[in-house]
Amino acid sequence: MLKMLLVGLVSTCSLLAQGAPGLRLFAPVALNEVQLIDGQGTVVHTWPGFNNLALHMTEDGSLLRGVIEPNIGFPGTTGRLQKLDIEGNLMWDMLVSNAQRLMHHAIHELPNGNVLMMVADYLPASFAIAQGRDPALLPAVEWLPESILEIQQTGPTTGQVVWEWHVHDHVIQDFDSTKSNFGVISDHPELVNINYPPEVLTLGDWNHANGIDYDPINDWIVISARAQDEVWLIDHGTTTAEAAGHVGGARGRGGDLLWRWGNPEAYDRGTSVDRQLFQQHDPRFIPPGYPGAGNMTIFNNQHLPSQSAVIEIELPVDAQGMPFIDPGSNTFGPAAPVWTFTEPGFFSSFVSGAERLANGNTLICSGVEGRLFEVTASGQTVWSYQSPGTDIIYQAHSVDRRLWISSDEVSVANGGRVDFTHIVDTERTGDFYYLLGSLTGTLPGTPLPGGLHLPLNEDVLLIGMLTYPNLGVFEDTLGMVDAQGRASSAIDIPPGLLLPALIGLEMNLLHALVDGTGYVVEVSNVVTVTIGA
Repeated sequence: MLKMLLVGLVSTCSLLAQGAPGLRLFAPVALNEVQLIDGQGTVVHTWPGFNNLALHMTEDGSLLRGVIEPNIGFPGTTGRLQKLDIEGNLMWDMLVSNAQRLMHHAIHELPNGNVLMMVADYLPASFAIAQGRDPALLPAVEWLPESILEIQQTGPTTGQVVWEWHVHDHVIQDFDSTKSNFGVISDHPELVNINYPPEVLTLGDWNHANGIDYDPINDWIVISARAQDEVWLIDHGTTTAEAAGHVGGARGRGGDLLWRWGNPEAYDRGTSVDRQLFQQHDPRFIPPGYPGAGNMTIFNNQHLPSQSAVIEIELPVDAQGMPFIDPGSNTFGPAAPVWTFTEPGFFSSFVSGAERLANGNTLICSGVEGRLFEVTASGQTVWSYQSPGTDIIYQAHSVDRRLWISSDEVSVANGGRVDFTHIVDTERTGDFYYLLGSLTGTLPGTPLPGGLHLPLNEDVLLIGMLTYPNLGVFEDTLGMVDAQGRASSAIDIPPGLLLPALIGLEMNLLHALVDGTGYVVEVSNVVTVTIGA
């Protein structure tokens, strides 16, 4: 049985890499809750709460969300940032919006645990006019240009802004020659024309940015400026002071735009005929190791008058890794996407998004339709879900995680309890789960006959959990998945049981699901519990 289980574990790892639909995270706007659904479209977990909009699942499995504060801002603004554990307990509840700024639309966790978010600066209209905005285009009393904040949590309800960028530091105009930023728009594609688009703003919402993502390889931030029909690339490798200027930082350009794409008319190097983005949402970098890694997916809402599209573009970079102007077109490339998905009847005039999956498919959220679906590279729909009723979905995210923990530390002196929440596909109802672990890491793993390996090193913990499930400190570490696709287990260590020699070691744990034939059909993510003093 032990050999069969180990071989099954290894065999399944390669099968999963080819593609189960997994879990999907989203929030139907009208339902006032965040949902996880499985591949059958069954809701397997919820986080209750009112007026959710922006969502992000963190590296440790916590939920970040933007909650709409009443009577604040313009459509799309939220106001409050919350972080919740898998059981819905509030770990962070910070009111971000105030008299100077309005939080909105999208959030993203950085590798250091800080949170990137978009906010609109709440400024008087006179500020914009002093920067050369045509007063005829701004009858509103407020001016709401885009900015980005990086916030570090400092307490249960507090956070510190540790980095920021403001578009109003990077504007140009050719309307008022008495202003210091007067210039030729086409000579400065790194700056944003404060009078584009030439529309009358009765609310002051100039950019209406609606998506943010981060590239950890290049330390880049991309945001979607819906009103400009563009995506903008910004250097995060700056200080806040450098981000306010035009020099310095990792790329030497301060906070000026490193690259922009979708509408060269916005910087006077094209016309409406050259536009490729139309009120787009949700630009996302494709992660390393995924098909198309380093490229970007974008939901192009009005690709045609009544038809949306999801596109993938390849950023043009030189030998130094810097985006550059195409010498042929005199605009930022690429000339065209490397991949496009669209079809008749696919249309969401606002909200929505898309995400490349590890198997090469693309998860699409057609938000106005309340529809999620997954397509292959050839455009074949292989999975779909329709939200009940007429609920709008702002965005959706793929969640590869199947295992959550209540605590990431136990100690020699005090012991400790770690509760495990297993959330899997309801298709696995009735299958057995095994909680397995190793004290000696995940690499190189355990060699097995035939060149296979187990992604846990073989040691006393692994052998013990396989041989003695549900005994001693191991509570329900072997059991059956219930009708809701869930299970619970725990490791409960009394004080003094662990030897001092274990201090500083990590327990790496995962679960394996075994079907009625004795073969593993799923291996979860690895979670880590540190043994402290």
